[in-house]
Amino acid sequence: MRLIKLLTMLAVMIGCTAVTPLVAESLDDRPEVISEYAKGKRLLREGNYLEASRLFVQLAGRFPDSPNLDLFVFNRAKAELYFGNYSEALAGFDNFVRRFPNSDFVAHAYFLRGNIYYLKGQLDQAVANYITSFRDCNDPRLADLLVSSLTETVVRAKSVTLSEADFVGLDDSKRCELIEPIADALVARNNYRVAANLLKLCGRELNVPADQLDGEFNADLEVALVLPFSGELQTFGESIYHGAIVAAEQYRRVSGGQITLVPYDTRGEPVDAARIVKELINSSTDAVIGPLTSEEAAVASATLTCGFLPMIAPAATQAGLTLLSESTFQLSPNIELQGVQIAEYAILNRQADSVAIITPTTSDQLRMARAFADRFEQLGGTVVAIEYYRPRDKDFGQYVRDVKAALLGLHPDSAFFIDETGDTLDIEAVPVSVDCLYLPGVASQLRLLLPQIEFYSINAFYLGSDGWGDNAVYRLGDNVTRQAVFPSPFLERERSQTYIEFASAFDQRYGEQPHRLASLGYDAVTLICQAVRAGANSRSELAARLSRIRDYQGAAAPVTFGTYRENVELPMYQLIDGVPVYLGQADADPTEIIE
Repeated sequence: MRLIKLLTMLAVMIGCTAVTPLVAESLDDRPEVISEYAKGKRLLREGNYLEASRLFVQLAGRFPDSPNLDLFVFNRAKAELYFGNYSEALAGFDNFVRRFPNSDFVAHAYFLRGNIYYLKGQLDQAVANYITSFRDCNDPRLADLLVSSLTETVVRAKSVTLSEADFVGLDDSKRCELIEPIADALVARNNYRVAANLLKLCGRELNVPADQLDGEFNADLEVALVLPFSGELQTFGESIYHGAIVAAEQYRRVSGGQITLVPYDTRGEPVDAARIVKELINSSTDAVIGPLTSEEAAVASATLTCGFLPMIAPAATQAGLTLLSESTFQLSPNIELQGVQIAEYAILNRQADSVAIITPTTSDQLRMARAFADRFEQLGGTVVAIEYYRPRDKDFGQYVRDVKAALLGLHPDSAFFIDETGDTLDIEAVPVSVDCLYLPGVASQLRLLLPQIEFYSINAFYLGSDGWGDNAVYRLGDNVTRQAVFPSPFLERERSQTYIEFASAFDQRYGEQPHRLASLGYDAVTLICQAVRAGANSRSELAARLSRIRDYQGAAAPVTFGTYRENVELPMYQLIDGVPVYLGQADADPTEIIE
């Protein structure tokens, strides 16, 4: 509703500028040009925008050497704007600014560009163009209009972000002329921190209590959803967003509190994610949910070294993300935790002393294997062999034979084994044993690898990764999978009460059962709301309360934030009769997680 009112107000404002030009125009040109130009202006006043656009295009084409060529290009773009063809209008103003940087109408072009972005709902771009227009403006009437446009935007549109960097390009006198009314608007909406930061550019201090400058919360909690809402990953971002909406509705209904979810589109691009989060640092946003991928989350987390803003990455699984800033939280257990946890299970629960590892060379599996090997050896175990295969491999015989050779103490190229009676045997026929085989991988690889290990007679207890949680592996049978144990945050187990309530609300709203990403979005918003209801009234207090979350039984999975603010709850499963049986949570010490 706020945005509709703003757009209505802006449409009226644009209509006024169409009738009353802010800069007087006087042409010194040949009579034919002056006559045609006057006709074009009349068409604009009469609202015949399409004909006006065509006429200005003809003028530019017929008289490319005219000293008034800038006016033809400018008015053509303006006609497209009034006609409602925003894409053509933006392209026209871009062309105008590039070709005629010294025109008297450059400031007006930026102002009208800002109006277009405003009408499109892209308020950050609108503000950027208004500020650029003010920088180039020499017309007092346009300057007044720009100040009122910016202050109205700040007062009414909560999703607009401002920082000191937006004003550094202005002259000192202009900078403060613009900053001071904007700061007053920010104070009026209790956004003291951003107002104080801006006023410092003018050498002024804002006299408010220090605790109100520490990311104070307004009555209306604002949470940014920094996710891909376009591009190849759009459906994943929307799934998280839908779950977040259900949690927000539940918060309003149960607590009576107000919460606003503001979506920001990263398009799945790490640079866009970092830029958005950087802008949000100095905005009214109280917390961020996102980004989606580990690559996006990594650069966004690193950006938070520039300021303090709680950010919950719901689905990213790369290790080390939370070490890049002190306010980043990771809702999905990181991939290295899988390696650490299964190593501890091998040593502590299976009393294993030795292990061989066969792993693909994909980055996630390599990280798991490295974390497993490090932790296994830290606990006193011995890694007797490590073999690496390529993701496209289908014949794993060479890798399995190399493991057997290492266990037998043979050179890898040996073809025969001499047994205790002096007879020679093919190495394939010689049974060997090791306490455990650690086999991270994806299901398409495992369904080919496991039968080949069986064929080559390596006796060992199998340890796996989340890739084992797939029907393609289950169907191999116990004689091949050997009742392997593996961790996975993705498998469904006994439904928590939180999930049951969420699924019912989700089905009522969207007509379907929620997937895991929707559950993660729900959990992320719910954790933030619980922290606020518990008394968090600033960004720092919100982060502190989130850090203390223990054994939250979420819709997606349990959550316990460890020392480094990553979820250390990772369920363990054992394959029995082709079914993954839940074994419980690991007893891993969060302080021991690989950094």
